Amino acid sequence: MNTLSIAFRQTIGSFRLLWLIYAITLVLSLLVALPFYNTLKVEDQNSLAFLNLLNGFDYTIYSDFMHRSQRVISPLISVGRWLGLGYVFLSIFFAGGILLRFAQPNAQFNAGLFWQGCSHYIGRFLRLFLVTLLFVVVGAGLWLVAGSLVGVALSDTLTERGQFWIGLVFFALFALTATFLLCIGDYAKVLMFQEDELNAFRAFGQAGRLVLRHMARTYGLYLLLIVIGTGVFGIYFLLDEAILMSNWATILLMFLVQQALIFVRVGLKVWSLGTAYTQYKKLPKPVPVPVPQTVRVIDSVAESDGKTSVEL
Repeated sequence: MNTLSIAFRQTIGSFRLLWLIYAITLVLSLLVALPFYNTLKVEDQNSLAFLNLLNGFDYTIYSDFMHRSQRVISPLISVGRWLGLGYVFLSIFFAGGILLRFAQPNAQFNAGLFWQGCSHYIGRFLRLFLVTLLFVVVGAGLWLVAGSLVGVALSDTLTERGQFWIGLVFFALFALTATFLLCIGDYAKVLMFQEDELNAFRAFGQAGRLVLRHMARTYGLYLLLIVIGTGVFGIYFLLDEAILMSNWATILLMFLVQQALIFVRVGLKVWSLGTAYTQYKKLPKPVPVPVPQTVRVIDSVAESDGKTSVEL
């Protein structure tokens, strides 16, 4: 818990960093949100049906609108997908600058230095992202495949409730495995930053051994931060139910709540990576796997004729 509090204080102390990341995220969102809004205004043809969506999602209204305007909306949805990929890239890009900020807790935030850290580590962190993604797809995805096979095999003998519980168990195993591998990925980022490691596979392996040896102090804190983030989303959904967007004042209030949620999400991401950095500094460093070296063996028979050696 001390590690969490130290990382939290450093996160709060990096308020300008949080605002910078939030502002970039907001601008990218507006690149899609504004054209989408303008298109909706043109395509709704002054219909009042969309006002009913303020009180809850109505699939009939959505399906009718998409049937009439799918040709116009589809390109915007495609742009949204690319924006999602851009957001993933930015989260990888920002990691180097965030770690550099935590490595200098007493220095004043410098935007230029932050961008230098981002650009310097982006290459190795991209390779690490691909390695982490590979392990998540293979390691965690196996639980989904296994759950599907078990569900199909037992479909004739189990009730719907039984199938639900089997699906829930395998999904929980998938979620635990995926979050565990993502936790290793965070510690691998810290290792590559702190030890100037360039090999993503080696960093992931060393970080995996570190996390396995200190599960409570690494993965336990990672799960705690996930629980905190889930609680924040729970509060948001309660506010969403309580605030009925019936006029411009409530719509504006809900918009501010949504922006506050985005800002808190940024803070949680920075806090999580800062926690990994702070904890890594406290834990015993993982011992690298020794690289096989050339061994010279003296042949006792050949030694009598000279000093012949054989390299293995």
